[in-house]
Amino acid sequence: MASTRQDNLSGFLALLKAEGRRGVLGLDCGSGADGLLFVRAGIHFTGVDASEENIHAARARGLSASVATGRALPFADAAFPAVWAVDALAGSPPSEWDDVVRELRRVAEPGAPVAVVVPEPGHPGLGRGFTVLRSPA
Repeated sequence: MASTRQDNLSGFLALLKAEGRRGVLGLDCGSGADGLLFVRAGIHFTGVDASEENIHAARARGLSASVATGRALPFADAAFPAVWAVDALAGSPPSEWDDVVRELRRVAEPGAPVAVVVPEPGHPGLGRGFTVLRSPA
């Protein structure tokens, strides 16, 4: 049975709390619905999205958010203790996936969990493609 977005997010939040991680980068954050859940759980959220409209909506919800894409994140190396990027690859052509994952690992602290979904043909949304990678230690 495929897991739901809420199950994946709840499990990721539990992992962050168990590891004492206090912040997360949200790639393709949309209007900030997931970001609010991180904040409510006590995790500082920084969101990025390619859409200015989404960033305005996320900021209106009180979230820290800026316009950026997964291939060129405006952050220093190892800037985040975790990364939530479950929508990032679905919004990119397969030819860009390796570049996006490399960039996510670059901005993640060594050993940080990086949540992604590897899209599968015929399986839209979250489900079997959900995985948590680790940035290189």
